Amino acid sequence: MSTSRSKDEPITCKRARRSLGLIPIMLASQTPDAASQVVDTTLDAVEVHASSPKMPEGVGLSRDQLSKRAGATAVLEAKLYLDGRAATVVDALSYAPGVLAQTRYGQEARLSIRGSGLQRGFLMRGIQLYQDGIPLNQTDGSGEFQSIDPLGTKFIEVWRGSNALEYGANGLGGAVNFVSSTGLGAPRLALRNQAGSFGQLQSYVGIATYDESKDLLVTVSRSEQDGWREQSAYEADRLSGNVGLMLSGNLELRLFLAHVDSKMQMPGSLTRAQLASSPRKAAPGYVDQRASNDLIQTRSALRMTWRPSPKTDLTGSFFRVERDRFHAMTVGILEQDMRDAGFNARASLNLGSPSLPRRLILGLGAAKLAGREQRSTNIGGSAGSETGRTTLRAEQDVAYAEYTHGVVPDWSIQLGLQTVSAERWLIDHLQPTSSYEAAFDGVSPKLGLLHDVSQDSQAFANLSKSFEAPPFAELVFKPGRAPTRAQEALTLEVGWRSRSQSYTWDVAIYRSRVRGELLSLTDASGVALGTVNADRTIHQGLELSGSAFLDADLQLRAHYLYNDFRFHQDITYENRRLAGVPAHYVRLELQWKPKPWLQVSPSLEWQPSGAWVDHANTVEADGFALLNLTASGEIGNGWRWFVEGRNLADRRYVSTTTVQANAHSRDGAYYFPGDGRAFYLGLSWNSSS
Repeated sequence: MSTSRSKDEPITCKRARRSLGLIPIMLASQTPDAASQVVDTTLDAVEVHASSPKMPEGVGLSRDQLSKRAGATAVLEAKLYLDGRAATVVDALSYAPGVLAQTRYGQEARLSIRGSGLQRGFLMRGIQLYQDGIPLNQTDGSGEFQSIDPLGTKFIEVWRGSNALEYGANGLGGAVNFVSSTGLGAPRLALRNQAGSFGQLQSYVGIATYDESKDLLVTVSRSEQDGWREQSAYEADRLSGNVGLMLSGNLELRLFLAHVDSKMQMPGSLTRAQLASSPRKAAPGYVDQRASNDLIQTRSALRMTWRPSPKTDLTGSFFRVERDRFHAMTVGILEQDMRDAGFNARASLNLGSPSLPRRLILGLGAAKLAGREQRSTNIGGSAGSETGRTTLRAEQDVAYAEYTHGVVPDWSIQLGLQTVSAERWLIDHLQPTSSYEAAFDGVSPKLGLLHDVSQDSQAFANLSKSFEAPPFAELVFKPGRAPTRAQEALTLEVGWRSRSQSYTWDVAIYRSRVRGELLSLTDASGVALGTVNADRTIHQGLELSGSAFLDADLQLRAHYLYNDFRFHQDITYENRRLAGVPAHYVRLELQWKPKPWLQVSPSLEWQPSGAWVDHANTVEADGFALLNLTASGEIGNGWRWFVEGRNLADRRYVSTTTVQANAHSRDGAYYFPGDGRAFYLGLSWNSSS
């Protein structure tokens, strides 16, 4: 086989990237047509096809791989969110099946799948984030969103629950993988600029090149906004790139580099009284103390992909991440210097045939964290006297195997097993008695059934276990108290997915019996216990997403979640609902595209029911309905435009809340106000070659 590579991967990579106010650029060269071949007219007709990359990547390949999962998965093309504001992870994941994505402020979000990480009022837990299949989370399991650039993402893969076992993820929520563009798929030059309400500005430049043995992509972006609320501004500068080398026809080496410098102010949460009188104000103390969460992160990763035969894939990767965080809070300042490093190895062996698959996946991963934390008083946003100094170390080792066996054509059984070994060490230099060491070991099996109902649809069911060791922030609440245990869940899931040229749908029903869920609780007398393990909780619900062409120019998109998360015969909370997420959540969008240069898309974000603020179910945030409208289109020669209006009725609403144990029916600073009416417009251009 030829060792040359072609740029002609699935042409989703010709997607728009927007640019406003940029000077038009003229390209001096174009790729010449391939030389025609001279064929003797006495021979039979010959079909000539462009050569394909030896290491194929793209939306089509990803969908094909995820369709082999006996469980809920999804692939989101970037073009689904690029015809509008694309500044945060919430913008990118708004229509992701099974994902609840809500903005707290700026780039800070609540991201949850099946009730994962309900307790976290900051950052994220319970979902493993990946960039190009390489972990983004810290080794202790905590994750953040500032490092993710939606503009540099080609598509997003979502595995809900234990369906992420194939890549070693083990949390209740599963995993999300942000797949970067490469020099093979991206246009040689891409520009985008957008501007909007509350001082929002965003610019992006991408430069790509390739030849027969290598490809290169470099992207630079800047995103900033003053914020709708006082003390809610952010700015993020990102530089990223990757270079791929085809060492032979079946061996590829790819290097990823990324750097982000993010500054994000924090406005705090408000009481209901403050929400009614002055929702744009910051919470008391947040301005004076200059509350912020600033991050500088540098990430490097090296990935090798080897396909020694058409039925064997071997992948290995090494990564290193350096994080420096300055986190000013009203209660003090936290400074972190963290280093994560690790490797992952995975083998996929196809032993059967297309009609009777026999597929074996073997994998292992290891990661280490080493870091320091320093705490001090907050003197007007600057560090005062020292109040704490700790050294942190964490390790996590994962091994997993999964076997798919085609019993008869169209029916397959999947058997999976994962082992996790995690350790946490904390050395408290000011209070040595508060130092601790904790170890966690777990085994998670999985049994799945996959049925190809037709060429376009599949039904699936699985029974699986998940295992999640607590991160440092939720490990110990009081000195001398035993560390929290790992959270475990047994989940039953059934679903059906289908895709054709006219429609798509993805529906899954699940029920998880969780033991030791990490929650902030009180005892029967109301005394705060901090983050502890609940006894038994139930997470169950319905995940529904789909789209359909109502006629040639009219398409409907829908996203619905039903969340029923509750305690199960708890001594304090009985069978009350868990706080933090609404029972019902709906997104609807109607896309009308009469011409290539015009697409009009009204949409509705609707939370028909309230969301409990506390586990005792004494205080509730109201539901809301938001009307949005986007107009976009292509105007030729690589140009695209969009205008977007959000919350057109200027509805005053609560986007999300903090989570309390028992609010005792009293008002408190629990609410994050959602943005008011906003408008955004953007323009993008990419070269045609």
